[in-house]
Amino acid sequence: MNINKSLEKNRKKIIDQWFEATIKSYPPETARVLGRIKNRFDNPVGSATQESLENVFDQLLKDLDPGKLEDALDPVIRIRAVQKFTASDAVGFVFELKEIVKNILENAPGEDFDRKVDQVALAAFNRFMKCRESIFLIKATESKKRIHRAFERAGLVTELKDEDLL
Repeated sequence: MNINKSLEKNRKKIIDQWFEATIKSYPPETARVLGRIKNRFDNPVGSATQESLENVFDQLLKDLDPGKLEDALDPVIRIRAVQKFTASDAVGFVFELKEIVKNILENAPGEDFDRKVDQVALAAFNRFMKCRESIFLIKATESKKRIHRAFERAGLVTELKDEDLL
């Protein structure tokens, strides 16, 4: 049987196990909450993670477009970027997919599948770094604004436009 057909046939089981492996990377109390409630309003992080994993899995079944892949990864990576994850911990959940698929499918998926998962991991790392860079820029801009306001109150500088702070 074709690997894509096998993956599609076992889609729900693979995604469910991948979701479980992903939330286990969180502290135990957080993982318990994320895995228990599937409602988007009661558990936005768990819901966004689930949807993101589904979209990434769908991308795996197609030709991998780096832009679409990063877009599919964005919700889960954006969440992990604002948390206390290292880069390797933030994207490590992607590699769990290899082991999950090998355990579920009778036939080993092969090197082509492993390469695709590696591409997903690289896209996840790229998105993680973009998110962290954005966070850094926001913090730097806020620091500049805070310092400038303090100097303004002290009468040491005149008003500055937002463009000057970027």
